[in-house]
Amino acid sequence: MEISFRNKGVMSFRPQFLGIIVFTILSFPVGIFVSAQNTTDFMSWKDAQNAEAVPEWARIMLSRDFRDLTGTAREELLAKTLSSLAEIASDSKVVPAVRYNAILAAGQLETSPGSPRTLPTAYPPALTYLVDVYYQANTPYYIRYGALLGIVRHAILGIDSDQRYSVIDLLLKTAASEFEAGQVVPLEPAVWNWFRQTALDGLSALKATGTDGEVVEELLSIINDKSQELEEWSHSHQDILNREAWQQIRLALELASKSAKTLGDLHYPSAAGVNTTNMTDTFIRLTKAVCDVQCKMATDSIDRVETSPDSSALREQIVVNVKACTQSVVWGMKSGFLTAARPGENSFYASLKSDDPAIERLDVLMTEIVELSTFFDEGVKERRSGALPGVPKAFKFDLSELRDALKNCSEALLNIRERNIDSSPLQ
Repeated sequence: MEISFRNKGVMSFRPQFLGIIVFTILSFPVGIFVSAQNTTDFMSWKDAQNAEAVPEWARIMLSRDFRDLTGTAREELLAKTLSSLAEIASDSKVVPAVRYNAILAAGQLETSPGSPRTLPTAYPPALTYLVDVYYQANTPYYIRYGALLGIVRHAILGIDSDQRYSVIDLLLKTAASEFEAGQVVPLEPAVWNWFRQTALDGLSALKATGTDGEVVEELLSIINDKSQELEEWSHSHQDILNREAWQQIRLALELASKSAKTLGDLHYPSAAGVNTTNMTDTFIRLTKAVCDVQCKMATDSIDRVETSPDSSALREQIVVNVKACTQSVVWGMKSGFLTAARPGENSFYASLKSDDPAIERLDVLMTEIVELSTFFDEGVKERRSGALPGVPKAFKFDLSELRDALKNCSEALLNIRERNIDSSPLQ
């Protein structure tokens, strides 16, 4: 469906939203008219005929209007520019693409531009504005997403202490909020997952575990919720090789993996209130749930009497899904890649006391992940051989062998969970 941004009528959120995103990344041809005056004429942004030119105008405005401007003069222009952008973003008569680019530009405003060795300093009043817009009940979702991108940019560049906790709360609520059907504006689960993953980017940048470990606990809750979804799919009697099931499983995998990766981006040396047993259980549970649901996919494909999907394509997708998850789990544990010799100094693993039982269980989990990863690279143990130089890499196992490897890993992880007698029950 082709979307025209000159149409001011009501349209479904997804095509509108995706079309707006496209406008922000397109490269427009040279020759678009831009006013030569010292500051931007924002009135021209409101003309629907200029909608395609606005992204380039915004880029020029951010680089030209503030070039070599400092002190009071810069602060005055920043305040004036933010006011103009806010007025455009809130005007329902303006083309949606222009409103979206206005909110994006607001998130790009800088008190100082930085240098090759230093990050820019984001404009604090813009953050206050973006948070207010995000919380307004009548804000269109595409404007909310533009505000969220700006908030995450502020998180990356640095946030004043008086705004830090309110931003953490906003990001945490967004990441933890499940999709609600029946929205007034049509919104698909995949789009809301997009919001949640973007919020996780902000939490990764802030690196805070929370005053009493609440950030960690909320992220663990997200992972456990998604692990439960995957467990239900793995025990389901319905066909999970259809498109709808694949989509739901993929969304659960993506969010759980991103949440695990986010846990690895936080700083733990001075963290308070982190339940090490719960965190260890959650990493084990997610890894097992992913192995189980991907094992079921392989099994269902093998057992089908009728024509099954291309086994090579399915095998590749299963490997990609499991690798993405296990790499995220390793990062969550050690704040480093699977091949890293040592855990990161600020990692969860490094923060554990030497007598913490979680260390032994995490080591066993790591061993199983390494073994599974080795299988993906080298195939069944009995047939492994060194890679020949110049020979393209290819899978050294078939779908049934992949199923067996996932099953073996799942059984080993089940043993880890059963041995942890003192562990609190997983939800």
